[in-house]
Amino acid sequence: MKDYGIHWFRRDLRIAGNPGLQYQFSKFTGRTLGIFTFDKKFLGRDDFSYNRFQFFLNRLKELKKELQASGGDLLVLDIGPEDAFKKLFTKLNHKPKTITFCRDYEPFAVKRDDTMTSFFENSGIDVQSFRDHLLIEPHELEKESGKGEGYKVYSPFARKWIEIFEHDEVQVRIESQKNGLSYMKNLASGNNINELFSLKWKDLFNDSPLDDHLDHYIEENKKSVDIEIPPCDTKTIYSALKNFEKKLDEYGEKRDFPYEPNTSRFSIYLKHGSLTISQIIAFYDLKGYKKKKSGRDTFLSELIWREFYYHILNRWPKVEESAFLEQYNNLNWSLSKKNFQAWKEGQTGFPIVDAGMRELNTTGWMHNRVRMIVASFLTKDLLIHWKWGEKYFMEKLLDGDLAPNNGGWQWAASTGCDPQPYFRIFNPWLQSKKFDPDGTYIKTYLPELKNIDPKKLHAPIEGHDSYPEPIVDHKEQRELALSMYKEAKDS
Repeated sequence: MKDYGIHWFRRDLRIAGNPGLQYQFSKFTGRTLGIFTFDKKFLGRDDFSYNRFQFFLNRLKELKKELQASGGDLLVLDIGPEDAFKKLFTKLNHKPKTITFCRDYEPFAVKRDDTMTSFFENSGIDVQSFRDHLLIEPHELEKESGKGEGYKVYSPFARKWIEIFEHDEVQVRIESQKNGLSYMKNLASGNNINELFSLKWKDLFNDSPLDDHLDHYIEENKKSVDIEIPPCDTKTIYSALKNFEKKLDEYGEKRDFPYEPNTSRFSIYLKHGSLTISQIIAFYDLKGYKKKKSGRDTFLSELIWREFYYHILNRWPKVEESAFLEQYNNLNWSLSKKNFQAWKEGQTGFPIVDAGMRELNTTGWMHNRVRMIVASFLTKDLLIHWKWGEKYFMEKLLDGDLAPNNGGWQWAASTGCDPQPYFRIFNPWLQSKKFDPDGTYIKTYLPELKNIDPKKLHAPIEGHDSYPEPIVDHKEQRELALSMYKEAKDS
């Protein structure tokens, strides 16, 4: 039998521009198969989200359909990677020549991939890994000291990122994604997919094939889903790229207003790699910063923030469990479960906070400006540990992603790298007045306030028959927060 390869999918759930698949195709002329394995440690996390998992499963289903339509195949197994490949190798009539995967940067994933690389090599199989989830990897972006140090502050990180970004090698990498974008456009237009692959799993099994578990997971998990899951097929993703193109030039001016849908929402696709930063940059032909920032520059800076948080998590994995700034590990947080429950349910009496939480609970999404407001409110008004909020976001967000979620929460709580200074505390009343002056966003998610004068939404609402009065006084809590942080900083 002719040699063939296997691509191990993880956070790269797409055909378009997938470097692992491209390598396999060039080496075996389409004799390549896909595999995905569920790791029970991942499924057993205490911040597991049924909603996000369903979105992930649906994308796996779309990937499988695409692969099969293009002559390939995807096998989904319900055991961890080492046991899955061991079991697989006993069933095959011919072992693969090469296994490819795209690199991941979370602490657990790094250890897993080191283990699996050794396993493949000891099995006599060539293994190749590829850059994909990040455009510029941590080992590529270091301080000039020569000591392998990473940046802890965003601004110098971004300057160095742009410097590397402008190198020919990186630009070639971005340019290469245009073929993948052409594939997406072709698929979105309803054209037939070319026969890219020429091998099915059934061709390789000796007697009894391994059962595919994808449909079982989809049917079982959907029983616990409590929101509408958005589509995630390639046509939808490509349409999202096209639609945001109209908003890009005004992104800097309008991105902070939650009542106007002027953000990209690409993070739900970036999470599982059905879209990548390099593809986004290639699609919009984004370049480096200019002194007078345009909407395009502002949007690029947001992509760099995302990469920054991945670099931080990869270099300082402690942030997954504790504060980056160690002096804030012993803050005297409140343990009020009553206030935390009110925050989760959107019943705090602060309309902009409550609207954000109800948007999250009913859609699996929250506008980024509102994410900052509700995170600041939890940590600096309710004085509740950022870890509580981080975990709840991961349970509810369709785009819940360890690095940016952790980075965002530690920024808001002033405990992370390059955070919001602890003495800068969002005033929720002023935030809603500035970013939702007419109450359009608030009234969308708080229908009980639909008849309230918009001007009255930016101050305590008293005597309402179904909406609560504020559970805390912002001015008083601000002083308590300043005292709490100062005490920890000086101790």
